[in-house]
Amino acid sequence: MSSAAQSAAVQPRVGAGLTLVFLWNACGTILLVLFPPTAPVLLPLCAIVPLVWYWKVYGLLPWSKPSPVMVVMALIGAYLLLNASWSLSPHTAFRTVGLFWAVIAILYVSLNVFERIDRTVLRAMAMGLIAGMAVGGAILCVEAFTGQGIRRMLIAILPALQPEARHTVVLDDGTAVLRAYLLNRSITEFTLLFWPVAMAIERLGLSKWKMACMLVALAPGTAAIVRSEHATSKIAFAGALIVYVLFRLHPVVAKRLVVASWVATIVLVVPLVSLAFSQQLYRAGWLAPSAQHRVVIWGYTSEQIGKSLLLGSGIATARAVNEMERSVAKPAPGSTFHLSTSLHSHNAYLQTWYETGAVGALLLLSLGLFILRSIAHSEAWAQVYLYSTFAASALLAATSFSIWAPWLMSSFAIVTIAAAVGSAPAVPATAVRPTG
Repeated sequence: MSSAAQSAAVQPRVGAGLTLVFLWNACGTILLVLFPPTAPVLLPLCAIVPLVWYWKVYGLLPWSKPSPVMVVMALIGAYLLLNASWSLSPHTAFRTVGLFWAVIAILYVSLNVFERIDRTVLRAMAMGLIAGMAVGGAILCVEAFTGQGIRRMLIAILPALQPEARHTVVLDDGTAVLRAYLLNRSITEFTLLFWPVAMAIERLGLSKWKMACMLVALAPGTAAIVRSEHATSKIAFAGALIVYVLFRLHPVVAKRLVVASWVATIVLVVPLVSLAFSQQLYRAGWLAPSAQHRVVIWGYTSEQIGKSLLLGSGIATARAVNEMERSVAKPAPGSTFHLSTSLHSHNAYLQTWYETGAVGALLLLSLGLFILRSIAHSEAWAQVYLYSTFAASALLAATSFSIWAPWLMSSFAIVTIAAAVGSAPAVPATAVRPTG
């Protein structure tokens, strides 16, 4: 068979494969945005299709020397394995460490594949990511502006989808209304993925008109962020937007600001929350009740850090302590909010200090600095999006959710993979077959 005939025979298979990659990423993104608890399952699936493609082309797995970021993550994983041994909830702690090591392995393999894989595959992945965000954001927008109308309609058809009673409010007319915070995790996912997707749009190299259309397709999801009750996502999106604009105007200033903010956050979080609690900021009328409650949680948690300052109290200890002391906890002076660690600290940085100690805080500080160093060495055009992604992720971790929540840990890893799709260097289709 001639080379032309062979090429003609291969093209349909390649086209079908690229379509599969596109659909795989689009459906996975929609599922992630609408059903965030699926993140631990979706994380390994993010790497399967490109990994299989690479294996079929080259017949081997991509191995390379681990990057400094991967080395720091491995050090963190080793320390967490030790830290879990003195947790008050060892089963949960070791399960968390297991997931963390799985994240390390998946990221290592995925990022190696993306550095070597054919440019057309990365393009199909980027298109799928964009399409999934557009569809997921549109559905999220409808839910945010209709009081979760789609979900209520589905519940009428499938009553099994009805959430627990504590997640609904019964109005005076007997109507059951779903609480708005049920959308918080979906809003978080869209906020995390927004900047990697915006980067992917620019990376496609389309005309300005097509790029504008794709960006407009993200507008409904952005409107959902504004409409939602999740203040943390609003702050994260606004903060990342400020970084984006500042980077466009003064890149050096923006870089230094992000680095300085990261260091200050890790170093100053404990004294700052302790000061806010001692000044009874939780009694401030201009704060929302959820924010007032967080000040109490933060203040009480900060007081416990000194008991295990160096090594911490152990992963998942906050939840265990809350369950043991919940019935005897006293309210904060002048408040109805009880003094407790709650289920978690609602602040990843404070939670790191409390459960992993100064050692864990130092490792987290190092990880962030190495990530920022890696971003600073990436392609110039991509840096603005990568710094914005870092800012959004850091801000989302600051006031909401547990850092050990499986869906959140997996989501941060998925965002890393999404950013790699948007910024990984393109490898020509005629790349030389790698050796050994």
